[in-house]
Amino acid sequence: MTEQKQKRGCCGDVCAVFIHGFMGSPAQFSRLAEVARAAGSQSRLITLPGHGGGVREFMRAGRSAWLAHVETELAALRAQHEKLLLVGHSMGGLLAINAAAKQPEGIAGILALALPLYLRATANGLRIRIHSVLPARPEEDSRVCAARELRGVQGVTLWNAPALVPNSLGLLRLMAQTRKALPNLAVPLNVINSAEDELVSRRSLAFVRERLPKASVFEQRESSHFWYSENDKTELEQHLVQALQSAAAQGGSSNAEVKHFAQTPDTAFPER
Repeated sequence: MTEQKQKRGCCGDVCAVFIHGFMGSPAQFSRLAEVARAAGSQSRLITLPGHGGGVREFMRAGRSAWLAHVETELAALRAQHEKLLLVGHSMGGLLAINAAAKQPEGIAGILALALPLYLRATANGLRIRIHSVLPARPEEDSRVCAARELRGVQGVTLWNAPALVPNSLGLLRLMAQTRKALPNLAVPLNVINSAEDELVSRRSLAFVRERLPKASVFEQRESSHFWYSENDKTELEQHLVQALQSAAAQGGSSNAEVKHFAQTPDTAFPER
């Protein structure tokens, strides 16, 4: 866990806790962590078990270890900070929701990015995944570059990729577990997904709107699962600052209505 102590500001009593996703890394949040610091918040970047090393280390971890690690980290942070804002990308959002549903004390909100309650299989997604484990090429697709640069498990090849199947199945079980836990979530939830995400189904946002109507959802239009356009990055920064301000204005386990961001129309999200 990386610690960055900041001076107190408008959000000085809030610690932003960043949780990366499946085979991801804390590097996913480098820019957002700077935004949190500028807002006066403290921040913690969690590295999940099995990440930061090679395929063998990843194979020795799994869903139970990831859940337990997040719970342990949050227990320690509760003793140090009045309020926590959990910021999760992809699987990190699933872990945040499960941790908050189990123990909401001290958690003032969740900001979930690219939340994968449902996945989708696309030709583009397969292309990005394959090319991201191959050597880099000149003038490569930015989405491929981002998927490669932000991967937190080294040494993945097309030949050893089958070794990732057990943990991939664990991810599917975690998604089902999160769908079950979501309606009972007692802390403010904000979800930001992208219509162009090659991995996350648009059904994910529809599920949140249906099962947790008080949640705030926002759908971006340009970004992929790992790569974000400059416009979308700016939007994410604004959402983070607003989430920090909302967290600072309420109690750690409050059920109060959170200030909603601009939302998509109250309609279903058909698969594309």
